[in-house]
Amino acid sequence: MKKQIPLAFALVALLFSACDPENSVIPGPPPPPTPEAGIRSVYPNAGAPGSAVAIFGENFAPTISENYVTFSSSTAEITYVNEGMLNVIVPNLADGDYEITVYTGGQVRRAPQMFTVITSKP
Repeated sequence: MKKQIPLAFALVALLFSACDPENSVIPGPPPPPTPEAGIRSVYPNAGAPGSAVAIFGENFAPTISENYVTFSSSTAEITYVNEGMLNVIVPNLADGDYEITVYTGGQVRRAPQMFTVITSKP
């Protein structure tokens, strides 16, 4: 009988610890989805290589290293970022129209209009 009492206490303790929500194996709710990034506009929409361009949108990653911008296949230097704007430097490109693409938070977004590089003086 004396051996059964400690065994009973051990079983009761096991039952209570199994009911403890901190030790539960039931998963919690999934994390919220990552908000979708988007590009609303680019200003200016034309400029020379080396000039500054602002890309306006929403849900850009919060640090420069988490964003990547291209003018067609040429990488642009990012100089400033916040959730709603990226400032970039136009890469060294020939005259022409180029598609601006932003890679951020595992998403790829394209600007709604082409950017025109103008290297010649009027």
